[in-house]
Amino acid sequence: MAMELNESAPVMLDQFTRFEEASVTVDNVFRYHYTVLHTNNPDSLLENRYQSLRENILTMLSTNTDLRIFTDNEVTMEYIYSDEDHRNIRTIRINPEDYH
Repeated sequence: MAMELNESAPVMLDQFTRFEEASVTVDNVFRYHYTVLHTNNPDSLLENRYQSLRENILTMLSTNTDLRIFTDNEVTMEYIYSDEDHRNIRTIRINPEDYH
């Protein structure tokens, strides 16, 4: 699935967020990598959006049948946000117990 997502990357998702790539770790973590752009304060932007982003992720994991592969295999999900200088701003981690 990561390879399929990476075929279209990078891609702008909204005016501030660019999807860079997806990756998978050996310890069953699926990672989405994003860059936050066009803002002087990416930390604040993510802080303000954190709760809604987390809720949207959990809703998608529980309702989107395309994501069933993750829930059936108890995959940990990480959404990693970096600024334009590649500095990690925030990581949203969703563990299997969060969506079961």
